[in-house]
Amino acid sequence: MLGSDLVRYLRAKFDVTPIHKENYQTCVGSSFDIVINANGNSRRFWANQNPQDDFFASTVTVYQSIFDFPCDIYIYISSPDVYGNHIKPAYTKENEKIDPKNLQPYGLHKYLGESIVKKYKEKFLILRSSIILGENLKKGPIYDIIHDNPLFITLDTKLQLITTRAIAEIIETLLENAAVRDTINVGGEGSFSFKKIREYFDKEIKILPKAETQIYEMNIEKLKHLYSNLETSEEYLQEFLKDYL
Repeated sequence: MLGSDLVRYLRAKFDVTPIHKENYQTCVGSSFDIVINANGNSRRFWANQNPQDDFFASTVTVYQSIFDFPCDIYIYISSPDVYGNHIKPAYTKENEKIDPKNLQPYGLHKYLGESIVKKYKEKFLILRSSIILGENLKKGPIYDIIHDNPLFITLDTKLQLITTRAIAEIIETLLENAAVRDTINVGGEGSFSFKKIREYFDKEIKILPKAETQIYEMNIEKLKHLYSNLETSEEYLQEFLKDYL
């Protein structure tokens, strides 16, 4: 989802080459000014149940892309799951010391990906992104509500949200300001409480018996200094629903 939307948005100002499963091998060896790695597994539950498979999907592929596609600047889309405690901004500043022993496989493999990027690329951006909403949304609680699927989360859940459009704008802004060799939390300001979700959907919301309460809110002070157009998580949800529905 993110990759296809970044191609769509960034093509307005950049010469963009999308690389995917069908054309990967034919593109190997091509050099680029910038490589954006929006690949990797995004299914947290699956990753934690299948750690070996997720390691290949989310970590080995980082190694491959770094050596398969030489570039000047490498941008890696990571996750707030690299933080051992991701429930409050006080615990999720970008300079927070991360102990890999405290991470589940999904977060560990994202953290390993970040470490690989830092080791091999002199110029890089690591964007730890919250839940992303975009045109080709195919999973997640908002998708499930739209399509009448039962939720894996309770309505006490609070999640940080952002759109693919905003991520494209943030990438463009960071490149214009030559912000490289940096790790940045990317998400809307504040989290969205799913207790408010019925304000947006006039329908029965089904919740699985084993649903869990999840709370994610990263510290986005660094991002606010670099990107002045940042909106709240709820505003990004409103923008997404207007376009998607």
